[in-house]
Amino acid sequence: MKFSITSKLVLLLSLCQIAVQAQSLLSIDGNLSFPTTDELQASTQTLRLFNPNSYPITISEVDRFEIYGDKVFSVSDSQFTVMPSDTFTLTVSFLPEHNILHEQVLVFKSASGFGHTNVELSGQGSYSKSYYSVTENKSQEQLKNTLSSRLAVGYNDLGYSGARDQMYGSIDNVGGQVECVYTGRTATFNTRAGANNNSFNCEHTFPQGFFNSNVPMRSDIHHLFPTDVTANSRRGNDPFGVVSSSSWTQGGSKSGGGKFEPRDAHKGAVARAMMYFVIRYQDYSNHFSGQESILRQWHEQYPPNMAEQNRNTAIYNLQNNRNPFVDYPQFIERISDIDGTASASSLAELYASDDTIHLAQGPAMSRFYSFVLYNSGNENLSITNFNLNDPNLSFRNGNPGTISLDAGESYALEIDFQTDEGYQSQLTYEVSDGIGLQSVPVVSGPGLSLAAFAEMELPQFYPNPSRGAVFIANHELIKSLQLIDASGRTWDVEVADQLILNELPKGIYSIKVTLKKDEAIYFQKLMLK
Repeated sequence: MKFSITSKLVLLLSLCQIAVQAQSLLSIDGNLSFPTTDELQASTQTLRLFNPNSYPITISEVDRFEIYGDKVFSVSDSQFTVMPSDTFTLTVSFLPEHNILHEQVLVFKSASGFGHTNVELSGQGSYSKSYYSVTENKSQEQLKNTLSSRLAVGYNDLGYSGARDQMYGSIDNVGGQVECVYTGRTATFNTRAGANNNSFNCEHTFPQGFFNSNVPMRSDIHHLFPTDVTANSRRGNDPFGVVSSSSWTQGGSKSGGGKFEPRDAHKGAVARAMMYFVIRYQDYSNHFSGQESILRQWHEQYPPNMAEQNRNTAIYNLQNNRNPFVDYPQFIERISDIDGTASASSLAELYASDDTIHLAQGPAMSRFYSFVLYNSGNENLSITNFNLNDPNLSFRNGNPGTISLDAGESYALEIDFQTDEGYQSQLTYEVSDGIGLQSVPVVSGPGLSLAAFAEMELPQFYPNPSRGAVFIANHELIKSLQLIDASGRTWDVEVADQLILNELPKGIYSIKVTLKKDEAIYFQKLMLK
């Protein structure tokens, strides 16, 4: 659910009225919606987290989630402390790898005893190359069909002679020299006649014998490469693969056992040429099907370099189509099977913010704890039969009954408790799609008196920002200090009334402060300039 501007104002005005209802941090900005963003430039949103309590709340980590192996949402701070009735402002960034709609959540984790804060995020990813706009929000078989159609639109067939003329004369001619992609041997020529005179010819990465040398397949430069005649002959129509026992080798390429293994410098290009061909046309004689696994591996292991990207553009300028796996290698992540029918594997997965719920302790007061559930899979989930087996615990808004979570949605379950009680309980609930019964222990916190923490005179760090010399008022209250930079690198710092940090790079750091009293921990932001 997104907050409107009006509801944000209402929320902001009411924050000061709810401090008596001690709880986790509140997002003044509600959930965040990002503008359409491409892979070249991140978009950002400001997120303000308000502490409605009478004591500090420390965020020790922020749980983020992957999509196709990438965490596309990031935060400027993952460790910080929000003082009572104060607001902490941070920046959330969105940099997508895929041109799809992203719906995820950030979970701000706190050990303060009131639970965690979930902020839902949505953003449409796009690609800077408008050529692929038709592929937006498509995957699997639909993406394959869309790509196949796109690669055929406006295609300019140069003919086999024309294709070779362009390949030898410009596309694969560097300073007058042409290099064999299999052996690395070079020769000086720029015509078909010159190729013949130097024992070079044209390799069809997908062998032309399987499609009867028909055009446009025969003349499609995306799978044509210059090769030494002998190397071309040794490859023949053999499938690509790992050759363990070779009968021929040259320049790193190998032949043997009915397979051909190109040298490392060409493995990635081979994989992308083969994947392009099958998407653009088809898998003639099922030649590709037995190679897909190793070709996917080479595609990932040897990503496109600048030369391959430039070659792709040069071919586009002639043929009016591109190899999508050179422009956006990540396309393959959205296609489970190139040769067969592609479909996404079902993933029923539910994230829970706690393995054990630790409730805050302190003077007798009514509080509530936010336990976050997030559908991190790709199947819709139903969650039901919520139960707390201690009669002194209850759900703040009544038993939620059945919760339905679409992929990317989250839910904050709020549990009422008394801070002066001792609890040894269980929260149970059942999840659909085979996940089944879940049980989470609910216990009293570790014994830190939050009221005492609130009344402490805390150390103060100044000046902030600093040029390297930082003074600490009330340093005698500190047990230990640790400095943490934006990448997570840490330094243990000796406790003193002054820190000399001139040797550290400029930037924003978090200071992890462990106090002597109750070993309470909080974080302080520090900027070195």
